Amino acid sequence: MLRTDAAESPIPQEAWAYLNIARCHLYRGELEDCERHLDRALERCQLFNLVGQLGETFEAYGNLYRERGDLARAAEFYERAARSYDEAGIDLARVELIEEQAVLSLKAGDIARARAQIDRLVERRPADKNDIGHFTATLARATILLAQPEKDDARAQLDRALEYFHQHGLYYYEAQASMALAVYDLNSAREPQMLEHLRRALDLAARYDYEYWLRQQLASHPGLFACEDALELLPPDLREHLATPTEVAPIAVAQTAALTARPLVDLTINMLGPVDIVRDIARPFAAYAWTTRRARDILCFIASRRHYRTPKDAIIDTFWGETDVKTVERNFHPTMSHVRKALNSNQSLKQNFLVYRDGDYQLNPEFSYRIDTEEFDRLITDGEAGRRERNFEHCIDCYERAVALYRGEFMQGSYEPWVDEQRSYYREQYLRMLESLAAVAEKKQEWLHAMDLAQRILHEDPFREDIHCMVMRAQAAVGNRVAVKEQYETLRGLLQKELGVEPAMQTQKAYRDLVGN
Repeated sequence: MLRTDAAESPIPQEAWAYLNIARCHLYRGELEDCERHLDRALERCQLFNLVGQLGETFEAYGNLYRERGDLARAAEFYERAARSYDEAGIDLARVELIEEQAVLSLKAGDIARARAQIDRLVERRPADKNDIGHFTATLARATILLAQPEKDDARAQLDRALEYFHQHGLYYYEAQASMALAVYDLNSAREPQMLEHLRRALDLAARYDYEYWLRQQLASHPGLFACEDALELLPPDLREHLATPTEVAPIAVAQTAALTARPLVDLTINMLGPVDIVRDIARPFAAYAWTTRRARDILCFIASRRHYRTPKDAIIDTFWGETDVKTVERNFHPTMSHVRKALNSNQSLKQNFLVYRDGDYQLNPEFSYRIDTEEFDRLITDGEAGRRERNFEHCIDCYERAVALYRGEFMQGSYEPWVDEQRSYYREQYLRMLESLAAVAEKKQEWLHAMDLAQRILHEDPFREDIHCMVMRAQAAVGNRVAVKEQYETLRGLLQKELGVEPAMQTQKAYRDLVGN
């Protein structure tokens, strides 16, 4: 099925072949080979518009990243799979996606979420309509139940699933059910039954080469082999493996939260500070992607407009200005093409983010975006609404999150007229929020926090005498009179050097009051 001659054209069947080879590599724990074949499967899916199989490929990517412990990326790929299945009209009850998502939730420690996911799936897979699907879901459900108090219910479900898998020759599932029953028996202090189920699982693993799966079980349930009889069942190499402690990487809380808190984002564009354009953190764009600064700036220009949309004429006027028509005709379309190519450089998933409709260029509305300026503006709006409603905690939270987004001036390093206007706006908003937060911190007598916020204002606008006074008040409040004098002398020296003036009378009086002179 796979073409061995590079000169031959690809065919749709190769998508299935590469996907199945990738699954085999994942099954054996050969993760790099798995990813390489998934990339090739993805290329064929896109080339031949195989939407349903694209969902299966995304699902396999999710399994790969779950295996690597990157739970947030696994969740993203599962969401992409759900999108593709929906587009193809495929019922999720007929594929394994929900089971895999439940396993992901369990691995993240979110047992309640895992239970809710698998319960819905079992309900949608009655045994009389989809027997194998029903019992594989039941196996997953019982595994989740073992992590909860309802262990007796898990035992009954595992017994039924084990019988079904054994009768139908589904040995991989039988091995899993046997191992799960061994875990149940271990927790129930039923050693003879535990050894019986463990022996069957190990026998199947040896007979059908389930070594990678077995090593995972050893790492997850070392207590199964605490007794000498159980240890004797293992091959010598696995006894040595068990004798060597292996650290299981903890699941970060941030990753666990990301499974539910982070929506799927296809493209991120950060413009507050140095421009940062990201599709996949693990797959940065090629080094040559944005060698044409104009292409990058045009993308930012479109992203900063309302609805991520702007007329073609506005782009020409902004970036080519008075340039003659022939030069514009020669350069415009290659530049827009460069934007599209840059957004797909070094990416296995090719997507058309830039579309032309009704005389306008826009970011493709089929995809989702995270634009820092848009989020910044939204947080300001939400904060102002909270302030008007006297919900000051919400207002402060929104301001703090907005300030955290501000990594520096808008499109740092670009000096076009259209940039200057927005740069001034975002800088003013940033300083206004810092000033409000600093005033709140001072009122709460959070002196160190107030000083930090004030110093950030002075970094942007060092001539603000009122902010220098705030720093002096905070330093005096913590008993640091030397720092009060240093702050005043810093201000005085700056004003004399740059403007040839002394601090205002009000500032001088405030200083004298603070130092007691």
